Amino acid sequence: MSGWVWLIYIVVIGGFIYLMMIRPNQKRAAEQKQMMDAIQPGARVMLTSGLFGTIQAVGDQQMVVELAPGMAVTVVRQAIARVVPESEEEFEYTDDHDQVEGEAAEPSAIEAAKKDADETLDGADATVDAAAEDDVEKPIVEDVAKPAEAPDFEPPAAEEKPAPRTRSKK
Repeated sequence: MSGWVWLIYIVVIGGFIYLMMIRPNQKRAAEQKQMMDAIQPGARVMLTSGLFGTIQAVGDQQMVVELAPGMAVTVVRQAIARVVPESEEEFEYTDDHDQVEGEAAEPSAIEAAKKDADETLDGADATVDAAAEDDVEKPIVEDVAKPAEAPDFEPPAAEEKPAPRTRSKK
């Protein structure tokens, strides 16, 4: 009789494990496969790394995802975590820089950095030009010091090699 009780316990525990662990994983895998099969170019997705992008091309093993305008990466299908619906999008990205009515146009951070770099380079070019003019007026005098003579070098005394080690037989 006690053998039947143990068999019933094992069957109940096996059924519990199936219902709580195996079945939900199979269901999630089926949903993931269905989502992957439904992905089309133009869909917004989130990668497993947390990056958001737009699908540009779909292949059997890989997809091309555009992370930013003009910057696309190729990822394996398993790197797509989920499709992001428009309702979950927090930011809207566009390629055009439309100006809001009544506001002065502000340069983008990239344009401002380019302008600062150009101004810095122009100032550096003027300094180089002035230094070049000074060099033309004054002859260059090479004042190179003679290297100090190296002291006589004596190699270290040869050391005796230690006797080779032998193994004692025990």
